[in-house]
Amino acid sequence: MSSSPKFISIIKPSAFRSLQKAATTSPHRTIPIDATWFMPNNPRNAYDEFKQDKTLGPEVGAKFFDVDKWARDSPYPHMLPTQSIMNEAFQELGIHSSDNLVVYDRVGNFSSPRVAFTLKLAGHGKVYLLDNYPNYLKFDFPAESQTVSKSGSDKETSDLSNVPGEVNEVNSPHSYEEIYDREVIEYEEIVTLLENNDISKYLILDARSHDRFTGASPEPRPGLSSGHIPTAKNLPFTKVLNPEANNEYKTKEEIESILTQDLGVDLTKLDATYPGGIIVMCGTGVTACILKLALENIVKVDVPVKLYDGSWTEWAMRAPDKYIIKDV
Repeated sequence: MSSSPKFISIIKPSAFRSLQKAATTSPHRTIPIDATWFMPNNPRNAYDEFKQDKTLGPEVGAKFFDVDKWARDSPYPHMLPTQSIMNEAFQELGIHSSDNLVVYDRVGNFSSPRVAFTLKLAGHGKVYLLDNYPNYLKFDFPAESQTVSKSGSDKETSDLSNVPGEVNEVNSPHSYEEIYDREVIEYEEIVTLLENNDISKYLILDARSHDRFTGASPEPRPGLSSGHIPTAKNLPFTKVLNPEANNEYKTKEEIESILTQDLGVDLTKLDATYPGGIIVMCGTGVTACILKLALENIVKVDVPVKLYDGSWTEWAMRAPDKYIIKDV
């Protein structure tokens, strides 16, 4: 079984800089996308920090993608948006189908993989994940103002007939539903796998902390039980990031070692052991995307990797008690 197409390219600061410089002479714009999002208990305000950023903020044409604003209506937090919601986002942000989108967040790698995945899910052609913003700042590159004006009202955006490509709606040979079904798994599907004893065909990786996974610590959302889905393995997203390098992704060899040594996964027999593929999840579907990109783009696993979008928040609110496992 072959893996899903690699949606997103992970690029280092030097490659991003090359895209920025190329945009000075190319008809294709390079637009930085600030995807910063903080947990509800964090006092920082992502949008306020974006507006004040002199390096990758509005002054160089960067755009801010609000994870909570552009989300599907749901009792669960920031569920993946529909195509129509993303069309509204593209229109409001002035993003064109020909643009190079470089997604980043201020933490390093936290919410940006989720937003990069969302943009790609909605059919945008060229989406890059910057690995990562803190490392980019260390280079102290001079600001490039050729991307997009901070007001979005210059000749590039005021007269769309003069811009290569129209404001983006969908730029994919496949429908949104087809891509969604390939890349995302929903609650009902996992319950069916459990009821039919087919869950062993999938490797479930949960990106939350060890204590939340085992049930030793509470969830950050009041009243929500901690624990995990039956058969799931715990792979905290922090394990695939290098804290000594501002949380950039670890190397292929390092991540493979974690999978084989810590989790006992035989990467040479993934297809045989887990013919259904891999399911990644976390608290609300954000940091699970860190694992998704690590598996697809760095390890390059040979099985599909699906995101459980509702993740533990939905599971703990909906699943029967018998499907909430605690190790304490």
